[in-house]
Amino acid sequence: MIEFKNLQYDFSAGLAIFFIAIPMSLGIALACGAPLYSGLIASIVGGILVAPLSGSSLGISGAAAGLVVIMLSSIESLGFSAFLLTVFIAGMCQILMGLTKMGTIAHYFPSAVIKGMLTGVGAIIFIKQIPHAVGYDFDYEGDLSFFQSDNFSSFSELTHMFDAFSPTATTIAVLSLIILIIWEHPALKISNFVQLLHVVILGVLVNEYLRLYYPDLALKESHLVSLPVAKTMGDLFEQMHSPDFSQLSNPVIYISAITLAFVASLETLIAVEAVDRLDMYKRVTPTNRELIVQGIGNMTSSLLGGLPLTQVIVRSSISIQSGAKTKAAGFISGIVLLMTVFLIPDWFNKIPLASLASILLVTSYKLMRPSIVAKMYEAGIYHFLPFCATVLGLIFTDFLTGILIGFACALVSVIAENYKSALYFRETHIGNKIIFRLSENVSFLNKANLKQTFDHLPRHSEVVIDATRSTYLDYDVFEVICDFKEEAPLKDIHVTLQNVRGFGVLEPVQNVKAQTYESQQALTPAQVLEILKEGNAHFINNLKVNRNLFEQINDTQDNQFPMAIILSCMDSRTSVELIFDQGLGDVFSTRIAGNIVNEDILGSMEYACSVAGSKLIVILGHTHCGAIKGACAEVKLDHLTGLLEKIQPSVDSVCSQHNIMAIGNDDVLIQAVSKENVMLMVKQVKQRSPLLNNLYQLGKIDIVGAMYDIETGRVLFYDN
Repeated sequence: MIEFKNLQYDFSAGLAIFFIAIPMSLGIALACGAPLYSGLIASIVGGILVAPLSGSSLGISGAAAGLVVIMLSSIESLGFSAFLLTVFIAGMCQILMGLTKMGTIAHYFPSAVIKGMLTGVGAIIFIKQIPHAVGYDFDYEGDLSFFQSDNFSSFSELTHMFDAFSPTATTIAVLSLIILIIWEHPALKISNFVQLLHVVILGVLVNEYLRLYYPDLALKESHLVSLPVAKTMGDLFEQMHSPDFSQLSNPVIYISAITLAFVASLETLIAVEAVDRLDMYKRVTPTNRELIVQGIGNMTSSLLGGLPLTQVIVRSSISIQSGAKTKAAGFISGIVLLMTVFLIPDWFNKIPLASLASILLVTSYKLMRPSIVAKMYEAGIYHFLPFCATVLGLIFTDFLTGILIGFACALVSVIAENYKSALYFRETHIGNKIIFRLSENVSFLNKANLKQTFDHLPRHSEVVIDATRSTYLDYDVFEVICDFKEEAPLKDIHVTLQNVRGFGVLEPVQNVKAQTYESQQALTPAQVLEILKEGNAHFINNLKVNRNLFEQINDTQDNQFPMAIILSCMDSRTSVELIFDQGLGDVFSTRIAGNIVNEDILGSMEYACSVAGSKLIVILGHTHCGAIKGACAEVKLDHLTGLLEKIQPSVDSVCSQHNIMAIGNDDVLIQAVSKENVMLMVKQVKQRSPLLNNLYQLGKIDIVGAMYDIETGRVLFYDN
């Protein structure tokens, strides 16, 4: 869990989480009518127990504001001890959900809803922290509901907050914001924790100074953090409750527990998706494991008298913005929180809520950056509407209702956008190469399947994603593909994208035309060589450019303008048009056993380059060549004897290099002869054809050798 190289970042982030966790935990406990310590216990368990066990690298767990309505109703109807029993059973349900792989539902959350949740939570926090910044502290910290416990709404409270306006709180908040904004400048940038510490210290010093010299201006206890203070250890343990197991026969307990388990799991899974998106290292949280760990955390919290917990986006985003690298940040926050509650609660109670409000104002602004709204707008109406619905739903209702509104809108958008059949992809395995051919219509419904497939790909594999046939690609699927390509190097996976050309309704892939006189003359020998290399890359990835061969027949019926002439072996496995992904009229193909050069071959090359305008001559040998093996074995067979004699100089050269008399059946030496034969033929073309050599010297053509591997399909070009 702890990496010492990252400890400095995780320690700072852990302390930042700690400062925010206390007022939020206390506020949530107060809102649902539970003992104040119960909220703190949940956050301590979330840090000390859940963080080490969790598979989430940056997620922070604790008491959740999204559960307040459910907790308040259960506590009022059952009593707090019986409520703790529902939390215990809910934890057991979560463990069962994780074991039955229900965590995979996280992959079905539309990205528009996830991003809307982040933006909406940021907007809510920003709106609700403004009253705290001016000294209006009647609403509890961490409240995410539109209608508040003080009988005001999020917006109406902005008009009433000046009834309790505090110049001191406002001054502290403004000075704190100035400090935070100054430290955000790139030239002065320091760790977020140092910024936060400056703000907290400033708030404490200002208020303590006023308390000593101008007590009428100092902030009262209602404007400060109010951590419960136990005078003795006995008083502390008296605040801890335990579940009432005598209520196990009460059916209401089980209904409440199932409801709590479902909602808490949903909030956790949504937070997991959001936190993984914020993680700069693109680490993926195992969702089933997270449900199991959350269940263990809830069972433990209930036994200690704590509230139910979930992974919470506010504290997780603060952790990320504070530079956290690993889950050690959550563990550190839990340890510091435990020590503070036991050892120094009086010191912490000197912190003004206005100081923390300024920190949350900056944090919330980063969650709702205008660039996110612009990006979702560019994604199209079917993604922008669910995004907006989620944001507005969160602002004007509560966390759970807002998410459900976003989901409902996303579902309608999917139906409207994908009224056609929702085909997805065909997967092909060739050795360690995995090829995904996307179908015509790839919808959001295919996101989970594709994401799970990518997550389970083996390390060191080669992956090809071909969208040539696609006419529609959903934004979520496009985002999954882009994320996979970005993450693939971390698993040493090589990814090739073919015609993945955006999202939404896609323009058809244009057909490649046959070479014309203009296109042929515009090419240089080096460019032709690159075209052949690119074509071979298509071939080994089982791809090919879009061609209408019948159209090319029509285009080439009057004339031809091939860009290269390729001399290859007559072997049935070495068709150069396939190997280099070329069409009709693109290359001259000359084939003869052993790819040897004779007078007729030279004449063909001279015609290709001098008359037809080709820019490149390629002598293409191949591995396991029968003609080369025959020459090495000194085979004699009628007319074949004379052909194999043309390979004999290469055999003699290899024998001389290795100081041996014969090659025999040594595969390594036979392959050396194949390469030597290619290079010798390149040399002979230059020596035996003054016409071609002159074009070569003038740079009008190039003459290169290459070797085709019949086992891999790869062509290796040799340097001259």
